[in-house]
Formats: sequence, structure tokens, C-alpha cells
Amino acid sequence: MKKRAFTLIELLVVIAIVAVLMAILLPGLQRSRMQARNILCKSNLRSYGLVMRLYTADWDDGLPESFTGIYSRKTMDEAISLAGEWNPSVPAEYNLKPDGAYIPYLHANVKSNICPVFQSVYREKWPERGKLGSTYSFNWWLNADKPIIPKITMVKHANRTFFAGKECIWQMNDENGNSINGNIFNDNSLCTFWSASASLQWVKDFNPDDPPPYTDAFGEYHRVGVRKIYSAMRSGSGCGGVSNAVCVDGSVQEVTPFDTLRYAIAIK
Repeated sequence: MKKRAFTLIELLVVIAIVAVLMAILLPGLQRSRMQARNILCKSNLRSYGLVMRLYTADWDDGLPESFTGIYSRKTMDEAISLAGEWNPSVPAEYNLKPDGAYIPYLHANVKSNICPVFQSVYREKWPERGKLGSTYSFNWWLNADKPIIPKITMVKHANRTFFAGKECIWQMNDENGNSINGNIFNDNSLCTFWSASASLQWVKDFNPDDPPPYTDAFGEYHRVGVRKIYSAMRSGSGCGGVSNAVCVDGSVQEVTPFDTLRYAIAIK
């Protein structure tokens, strides 16, 4: 008997059906992938919240210098001498291991230092750079170095003061074209307002309705598609996304760039 082959029309119909199914399923798969990455990021930050509790319990409620949570000052100096500059990716590029104040409590679990969404955006921003050592920055106001808030017990609004979050890696503007962040992903410490004379009194006197004097700001990495994030990177506008931040009470919250200063010190 002669075997019957598929006709051209039958093949085209099958191909068309497969294309329609892919068009229907792919957006859902992409959303699921983003949601999974968001969950992983929140899990990392919950670990940071636990690390903060363990560290402060061992050090009489004291906090370390906010810049040295992931990398020690010695490692930071070595990275600068090798690269001639500093950003949180430099130590990883030179295979320098995380050795900061919080690392013993993380048991050197480097993956906990990296948000998967942030990592993909970082690669789009700086494709020439290699490894990424950390993506989370610590709240500069919770800092024993200044000292500003050297002890965790001094935080009055633990559920509205962030401990660690993600810095934005592109210049962002508000709807009026005003810049809301002066620096991009450049440190281990998120300096929402940096000043040699910064004080708690300055924060108390600040009116949240005034134009925000941000230096660093939370980045918009979650609850939006990657295409919107990339578009925002190129245009300097917002993309409607949120950032994850872990607060002093251990809760992980979704915050916007405009929450940056308020969540740094819980002004109101």
C-alpha cells in the first residue's frame, strides 16, 4: 500500500496552530518566570533580615559600617587598586571573595547576594562587565560609622525603615523631568541622602511633599516586563515597577522610587 504523506495545506495548518498556541502561552510563561524571580529576590532579602537580627544580637544591638556588609574595607581597597574604581561588581570581576560583616551569617552563600532580575538588567546596562558580586545595598542611615543610627534599637518605625534594598542603575526622572537619583548602582550602601553633615534633625525637618533630594533611589525591577525596564533604562523615565526592600522588622515590602527617602528613616 502507498503511504500517505501530509499535504502542504495540512502542514501549514499545523504550523499556524502551533504559532497561535505559542502566542497565547509565551506571555504567561514570561510572567511566571518574572514572578518566580521576584519570589527568589524576596527570599534573599528575608535572609538578609535574619542576618541583621543575628549580627545585632551578637554585637549588643550594634550595626556595622553600612558599606562593609558584603565586602570588608580591605577587600574594597584591593578592588580599587586593581580596577582603579569601585562598584559592587569589581570584586567579583577579580575573584575577590565576599568577606564583610554579614558574610559569616550568610555562610558565604553568594547567590543570596544577587537578585536574578537585577542581574539580567545589569547585563543589559553593562554587557562588557563580567561577574556580579552583589546587587543589594544597605541603608546608609543604619550605620555605625558616622554614627547616625549605630544601634538597631534606635529605629522607631521598624516596619517602615528599610535595612537593605536594590539601587537603581539608570538615571530616573519624575513626570516633570526632575531627576530623582543622582547616582546609579555604585556602592554597597544606598545613600538616599548623603552629606557629611547629615543628621537625624535634618530628616525630622524634611517635608516629604518637597522635591526629593535623593542621591540614590530604589530601582524598578519587579511587577513589570523586562521590555519596560529596558525602555526606562534608555529613556530615563519610570517603568511603573517596584523594588523589593527588607525592613528592620524583617518584613519584605515592595516600594517605589518615591518611597526611597521615606523608607530610609521613616519620616512620617
